[in-house]
Amino acid sequence: MLEKFQGLVTELALASGVGLAVVAGASGGAWAKTGTGTGTVLGAPAIPTPVAKSSGGAKKPGAAAAKPTPPAAPSSKAPVAAATATPAQIQRWIRDLNLDQYHARRVAAESLLRAGDAAVPAMKKALNGLTTPEMRHLLRKDLSKIANADFLRGPLITLNAHNMSAQRAFTLICKQAGTSANVLQQGTNPQVTLRVKNAPFWQVMQQMAEQTNISPMMYYNQGAGMPLGINGVLNKGDFASFHGAFAVVAQNISYNRQLTFSQPKPPAATTFNMSLWLLAIPGKTGLVQPQQPVLRKAVDNRGNSLLLSAPNTPNMDQTWYGNQMPAVATNFSINLAWPKKAGTRIKEFKGYLPVQVCYHHRILNLKIKAKGTAHESFNGVRVATGNLGKVNGLWQFTVTVTVPTANGNMLDPSQQMIVNQVQNFNGFNSAGPIQTAAGTVLNPNGWQANGSYQQGYVYTIPVQAGGKPAKLTMPLYTRTRMVKVPFDLKNIPMP
Repeated sequence: MLEKFQGLVTELALASGVGLAVVAGASGGAWAKTGTGTGTVLGAPAIPTPVAKSSGGAKKPGAAAAKPTPPAAPSSKAPVAAATATPAQIQRWIRDLNLDQYHARRVAAESLLRAGDAAVPAMKKALNGLTTPEMRHLLRKDLSKIANADFLRGPLITLNAHNMSAQRAFTLICKQAGTSANVLQQGTNPQVTLRVKNAPFWQVMQQMAEQTNISPMMYYNQGAGMPLGINGVLNKGDFASFHGAFAVVAQNISYNRQLTFSQPKPPAATTFNMSLWLLAIPGKTGLVQPQQPVLRKAVDNRGNSLLLSAPNTPNMDQTWYGNQMPAVATNFSINLAWPKKAGTRIKEFKGYLPVQVCYHHRILNLKIKAKGTAHESFNGVRVATGNLGKVNGLWQFTVTVTVPTANGNMLDPSQQMIVNQVQNFNGFNSAGPIQTAAGTVLNPNGWQANGSYQQGYVYTIPVQAGGKPAKLTMPLYTRTRMVKVPFDLKNIPMP
């Protein structure tokens, strides 16, 4: 048994690889970066590399093995990447999840995790077969981690630009990320020179910001794609942490000191606040809703802890969701404790931000009728259009949203996200959701809402002059996932 375990550890060492870390079996990698550094795989725990021990003596020449040998020990050849895991290895790792030895099950589970997407079909098939509760638990746990890493994985960018216009460069970069570049200040178009190959998207965007002073904008998400403008959220010298499809960027620090005079000896309550941006890629994800951030470590260069009394649940003072459009930037902030003898900089600021992310892009496409209705359903939420007619010289129609009646009318996160998106008609003006039969875009002139969960919501939408409404087309993201976006920022100046 010891030989078998050592063989499994050896295979794990061979599969781990060295250098740039990417999730196996996929074109992109899940990156972690603060300033400079190497990548790490999100969702794949680090495993100590086994140290080969001396056998205690050399074999005699010509000696033959009496029984089959375990997997070969590491040699001088390059380590085998996880992407080269064979179907036989994957099947053996799945079987080993049922071994009595805990360490052997752990090695098998972590080997499957490193195999990544290549192991997913076999793992899903095993779940439908004869398995033990422990096997099912480990398989589901690994599948969840692989799916989470896939979701967080960001696009890799290749660009060879020499004296290229910034607008052209941003267009090529965003296209590779599955979105489009919406440069707001059209008259600003400096020349850039940038050569990158398979570089993380947000790392490339920061390099572009350093050359052009153009970066994603927070408050201008009416248009499709990524809004870009002068003095956006990325700038030269930023304190940023990049993780695949997401980035966390420090925005500013606000220092507050308070004295309570109603007490005989008023104590001085001293805190300060760190404001940060969460950046996402429009198109890869839909709406994002940050939850309470979790701060693991915050120390200054004097060694003082900056954590408040409840370090795992710091305050989030404000979150702007924009106009319910898929936003490129979302603001959140964390309160910190100011020490008696403060340092000059925050040496380490580390934690993660739970984020509820909408994904699975669908298109709601309904005819607008005077008689009868047209409808589609997404995750149990029914959306219908109808009642087209003229009121006071303006065309108007209704959109009815009916939610499931089970579970006491409590919506799950995906259903609530769908309702929120349908409610936001004004946010979709520039996307042209209301059109005539000829394709002319019509703008809604406000809307009125009535109803409840039990009755359904009815939105009456008058349309400005321009033609007769014929169809409603609206992008929707119909699924949600909770992900943890880590951040690790260093050497931030203190006020």
